[in-house]
Amino acid sequence: MNLSDWLDRLSPGPLPVFARTRQLLLEEQSRVEDIGAREIAHTVLADPLATLNLVHAVNQRAARLGSEVTTVEGALMMLGVGRYLGQAGNLPILEEGPPGRDGKLMTALHALLRRVHHAAWQARDFAVLHNDVRAEEVQVAVLLHAIPEFLLLLRAPSEALRLARLKRRMPAEEAEQQVLGGATLSQLRLPLLERWKVPELSRELLDPRLAEKPRQTIINPCLDIAERAQRGWWDDALLHAYTALAGIENRPVEDVIATVHANATRAERAADWIAAPGAGVWMPMLPGPWPVEADEEEAAPSQAQSPAQASAPREEPHETCLMPDKQALNEALQAIEGHLDGSLDLNQMSAIILKGLHSGLGLSRILFAMTTPDKRQIKSHVTLGIPATDPLRHFAFDLEARDLFGQLMGKMQGVWLNEGNRAKLWPMVHPTLQKMIGSGDFYAMSLHANGKPFGLIYADRGHGECGLDPHTYTDFKMLCLMAARGLAKLKK
Repeated sequence: MNLSDWLDRLSPGPLPVFARTRQLLLEEQSRVEDIGAREIAHTVLADPLATLNLVHAVNQRAARLGSEVTTVEGALMMLGVGRYLGQAGNLPILEEGPPGRDGKLMTALHALLRRVHHAAWQARDFAVLHNDVRAEEVQVAVLLHAIPEFLLLLRAPSEALRLARLKRRMPAEEAEQQVLGGATLSQLRLPLLERWKVPELSRELLDPRLAEKPRQTIINPCLDIAERAQRGWWDDALLHAYTALAGIENRPVEDVIATVHANATRAERAADWIAAPGAGVWMPMLPGPWPVEADEEEAAPSQAQSPAQASAPREEPHETCLMPDKQALNEALQAIEGHLDGSLDLNQMSAIILKGLHSGLGLSRILFAMTTPDKRQIKSHVTLGIPATDPLRHFAFDLEARDLFGQLMGKMQGVWLNEGNRAKLWPMVHPTLQKMIGSGDFYAMSLHANGKPFGLIYADRGHGECGLDPHTYTDFKMLCLMAARGLAKLKK
């Protein structure tokens, strides 16, 4: 099949919505007199298929009037809230059709839905931060970006699952060309959306030729973040997305990273009905199982349980302790050693150091603090594995303090607080910092350059069963020594 054939196969026709969407719409129908378009739009925007259904239906009519509708809220107002909710009971449910009887296919659909929901959440938030008064247009465009993938899964499931398999073995475009007869999803997307009567403005937001425009400069990094973060937050290419967002938003990169992480968590919690883990799961406050791939040799297990399974006592989940990875540690050390020529800036060097501490040493809560401009305090600069609501994010102490951390800054040295020395050292920690840190063990090491203190690295493995050990402490000090060298040789 060539591009034209695929356009015909995926052209407008009956389109189901997720069961959760129709359930909420029917509940909203019962209070139609008291509900507004904005609240209903919130329900529709959680489902890309429902979004496309509505956008398509309204723009078929709007086109005859020489206008276009680019938001779900606007579409609801044009169609009429009562009329739309009155028709909700006729919407076909995806889970009740053939996909609902195919475990692999439903796994793939939910994984895609989770990724798209995350991307749209990020894009709308950054559009709002950019003072975009029509941020929903950005959100709608991101949801519609994935429509070719959804339609492939619904109308060509075998080809879609084959594409997923190939993408794990070769570059994405090469895999798409093999499955789509020489075409790519990027080539398919815009003409397909045009056939579905998606407005020109929405299509322009997804046009690669217009990637330098402000709104596109928000959309593309958010799509990239959602794609890469599905497997964790240590893809080095994420830094390019953060930098792009920092540029358009005129904010520090570390602020952008904090916003992205918070958005990922909020997006995860806002759609807990999606039966697939998203990027938020890999944040420390949301533990979860690794996702099942859509094409595993065995189909994904059914969500239905037998009576015996339902009555069996649930086993409490065990905490998963991160294991040190010697190769990741060596890669971090080599990356720092290879960039002592001033070729990296602070954010790039920090990313390498944090990756070494997390992946190389298996440390789960990490904090890099630096001297403030007035040289009077050491204050948190960037963190990993510490939730936005955790007081430890606000770690700070006076450089001249005589508590444990103040004394640590006197020269480049480390400390491992553990049960063997807790009675002696814990009272030396300022009460404010005791509350921030909690009762667990930790490593900390001061960083010096040219004989002067400029920072501190704190790390632990949380307060659960995952303890610290002497071997990791030795590697921690070695990595901190190399980190100090790298941070002293940053790009001017």
